[in-house]
Amino acid sequence: MTRAVSACLLFLALCLLTLIAGACSGGGDNGDDNPFGIKSEVVTPAANADAIEFAPDGRLFFVEHWTGAIRVVGADGKLLADPFFTLTDVTAGIGWGLSGLAIDPSFATNHYVYALYTQLVRAGPPTVGKPVVVRLTDNNNVGTDQLVLVSNLPETDPEHPFNANGSLHFGPDGRLYFTLGDYDKAQALGPTGKPLSQDLGTPIGKMLRVNKEDGSPPPDNPFVRDPSADPRIYAYGFRGAINFTVNPKTKRIYAIDNTGLTCEGVVTIEAGANYAWPNVGTFPFNDCAIGRTQTPLGYLTQQGRRPEDFQSAPGSTGTEFISGSVYKVLGDSLVVCESGTQLLRRLVLAPPNFDKITANDVIAKNCWLDVTVGPDGLVYYANLTEIRRLPRPPESPSPSQS
Repeated sequence: MTRAVSACLLFLALCLLTLIAGACSGGGDNGDDNPFGIKSEVVTPAANADAIEFAPDGRLFFVEHWTGAIRVVGADGKLLADPFFTLTDVTAGIGWGLSGLAIDPSFATNHYVYALYTQLVRAGPPTVGKPVVVRLTDNNNVGTDQLVLVSNLPETDPEHPFNANGSLHFGPDGRLYFTLGDYDKAQALGPTGKPLSQDLGTPIGKMLRVNKEDGSPPPDNPFVRDPSADPRIYAYGFRGAINFTVNPKTKRIYAIDNTGLTCEGVVTIEAGANYAWPNVGTFPFNDCAIGRTQTPLGYLTQQGRRPEDFQSAPGSTGTEFISGSVYKVLGDSLVVCESGTQLLRRLVLAPPNFDKITANDVIAKNCWLDVTVGPDGLVYYANLTEIRRLPRPPESPSPSQS
């Protein structure tokens, strides 16, 4: 086993211990100690909500990582008793399960909801699954007409059942984007003889871009004319099944990339770009510049650590852009949820290109999983047992007043 792979396994083990500790201590937030004076509030109980998304009518949809259930909080703020839909063939573990959710940009007319999950292929031990993307149709808070859009993705390795499927979002172009990790097999070789995340012949370690109608590759994907490449690949060279978001001003995609325990950074995702994993030097990766052709906008670390320090990474999960018209005290910024520290941070990016981090501050505690922005412009985020909200600060004007 290589040292890089051992580092990934250690990282996953530490994450599991952190999750267990958090589950035992409960999901409550007894007060946010931050310089902005914003105290979060509970929206609804939610068990391991890996992904949370709003429909334009104000309903909040979220997934339960372990159970396969997709649930709905009505526009009145009440959690519906029955799940919207339950994927009965889901299998879950660290880095696989029901992990992605997306609401169609045309939801008001087509009522489509999309999910990314790990489908059970063979019951264990050892258990084997594979990532699948499905589409559901909302019919009065019930998911109907399940349609499989993408199913021809690699099965998990029984010896490395980690780090498979990740997040699912619509891009600014109306296409579906989703991510796969390196399956915890950093040095394994793909069909053209390169490490999996570097091998264009496999979707492992990639961001994929597909048509929402049928899961097919759009004709302008960067490798669609390469006969040896998976035509769905949009970008490659990732260790984790990264989460990502779109800057509403520039329409560029932003993500948090890392090499496990070290060198976690904010990157913009470009078509056809290579994000270097696993060609990043020798563990413990004490030089964050090695192998990178896409330099991060800045690095994220645990308090008092340098990016290149072992175990410096905060374990970022969800990320989203917020508006200063709603949170005047925070300004236009990128918020990031960190599973390793359980903190919600705001990152201020320097205009006009938004390509440099100029401020990094804690704005809430007990943020573990996903973060999103509602139709009201407010920030909603998930920990292990609930979804919380950052209310509008008193000094911030409403959108109609700004």
